[in-house]
Amino acid sequence: MIQRIQTLYLLLAGALMFAIYNFPLATYFNSDGVWKFYSDGIQTVNGNIVISIATWPVAIIIALSGLLSFISVFGYKNRNRQAKGCMLSGMFMLLFYPVALIYWWYGKETLAAASTSFGAVLIFPVMAFILNIMAIRSINSDERLVKSADRIR
Repeated sequence: MIQRIQTLYLLLAGALMFAIYNFPLATYFNSDGVWKFYSDGIQTVNGNIVISIATWPVAIIIALSGLLSFISVFGYKNRNRQAKGCMLSGMFMLLFYPVALIYWWYGKETLAAASTSFGAVLIFPVMAFILNIMAIRSINSDERLVKSADRIR
């Protein structure tokens, strides 16, 4: 049913993943200025939007995990498929970190950054992953409840 608690968990997980698009993942400091690492590219801060490195795989992974969370909300009629969608979304959430780390490192080397700082937004995929786990547990609980009700009849 759509009014179950897993709906709230999945909506929050999807919203957290899509919120990553609005905030920088990291900031680079070098002699040319300050650069921000967003999910779709690395841009300067001084107003000139110059994309030096395209980071589309990071953006695609974020979009897939967020979309799968939202799609799983409407899979309530088939709880097994809903749980599998949650698991796949969770795998994309975990895949985000190694891919983002690779692009962060590449950007750091390309820009010859003297120092970098990470954004607080990097905690969002972990929070979304925990919400996905809670949603899977709720889905499995509903499945056990339905099976026990069928057994009584």
